[in-house]
Amino acid sequence: MWYLIIVIFVAMLGASTLAYQVYKMTELDAECRGLKHPKFWGIFSLSGQGSGGLLLYLIGRRKYPSSMSNSDKLIMESRKKKAAVSLTFLAVSTILLFTICILKF
Repeated sequence: MWYLIIVIFVAMLGASTLAYQVYKMTELDAECRGLKHPKFWGIFSLSGQGSGGLLLYLIGRRKYPSSMSNSDKLIMESRKKKAAVSLTFLAVSTILLFTICILKF
């Protein structure tokens, strides 16, 4: 039973850190594009069923050209790598969770 709690904790940790990285990447992108209220756009990208808010943001941002500096590009690349690690933790823990549930029940 203890391993189930650990796997659930890792899945929740992966999901929450992935959401945070997506929020920060969207906020940085909106700020570099000159959109008003970049924190709102970061939160909006996480809203909706699935990734509906993120898709609407990506469609709406096409009107605004990006003026991202080199330091912002480095920050964005760092956040992308952190998001990939978070997604890996989420995927592996979800697979383990399903495996535990199938073998247990």
